[in-house]
Amino acid sequence: MPIIKHHPILIVLILTATLSLAACQAGELTPTPTPTAAPPQPTSTPTPIPLGNPGNPILIGYVYSDPDADIQAAIEALAEELGIRTGNSFGAVVYPTYEQLLSEMEAGRIHAAWLQPITFLYASAQGIARAALLANHFGTYYYGTQFLANVENGFTVYFDPTSNASTADAATALQQFDGLRPCWAEEGSISGLIYPSGLLNQLNINQLPGAVVQSHTAVIRSLYIKGICDFGATFSYTGDPRTSSAVVSDLPDVDQRVVIIWQSNPDIPNMNFSTIPTLDPTLRSNLIGALTNLVKTDDGKALLTQATGNYDIQDLRVIDDSVYDALREVVRRSGIDLTEWLGR
Repeated sequence: MPIIKHHPILIVLILTATLSLAACQAGELTPTPTPTAAPPQPTSTPTPIPLGNPGNPILIGYVYSDPDADIQAAIEALAEELGIRTGNSFGAVVYPTYEQLLSEMEAGRIHAAWLQPITFLYASAQGIARAALLANHFGTYYYGTQFLANVENGFTVYFDPTSNASTADAATALQQFDGLRPCWAEEGSISGLIYPSGLLNQLNINQLPGAVVQSHTAVIRSLYIKGICDFGATFSYTGDPRTSSAVVSDLPDVDQRVVIIWQSNPDIPNMNFSTIPTLDPTLRSNLIGALTNLVKTDDGKALLTQATGNYDIQDLRVIDDSVYDALREVVRRSGIDLTEWLGR
């Protein structure tokens, strides 16, 4: 058998190739490690400051286009007084319009406000406000409307001035105005237009287009001179516009010539203090208690009156939304757009 001789150079080449192949295989089996990112470290979440504590005050909203220095000072003093009485922190924010105030209440950034009846009806319908307190304004919590006419027109009177009460229901007393022309005080007046027109609509009593004469005393004057309208409506229970000095000074016999035909129940609540529905019940209760105690003092009455733009406040009564039920239905019948009369 022939003997194969290995050449030294060949042996070197074979060894070199073998070592290279082993190195490649080793590279494939053991990849070079790559660095990995460190796991994220947990971060702490700040604990929210509870409402009513310093740094997160309970905010009461007001609407003034340009509050004077006295009103601004009263608003700030009231917030400070409420803080003293409740132990909570309070603040106040002034807005130029009710649209802005109610938007902030809806967002939960304002927690309470003083609201007039039409404004509250809108806010309540939108779930923005919950009634808390009703103001006693010049001695009454509620007022109404009354229908009047010139005595020479021959309408039947269903009102007893001695007892200051109506002697028949609205349907009986007001049917005699069917198809006639009213005098209204002003657009947006609850007792001088919205309530009486809504009541007539509720009773299916037709009316000719009304004459809007711009004030309650102007309604009396229009009925006195005749020829403008057949009947009119003004406020009641909070006084009688026939006794106004602006009327009796030159119409001394006005109460004999212009007579009350019928007077409604006092279905119109005065201005109220409302909170947002989501306000913590304890904070709401503390706030209500502080205000009802504050108004018992002369200084408290004066402070509340000045903070609300000199809206005379003699007392405050705890209420709920049901006190607006009668007004709510009549206003609905009036056909007005509530958003047009925010602030009323």
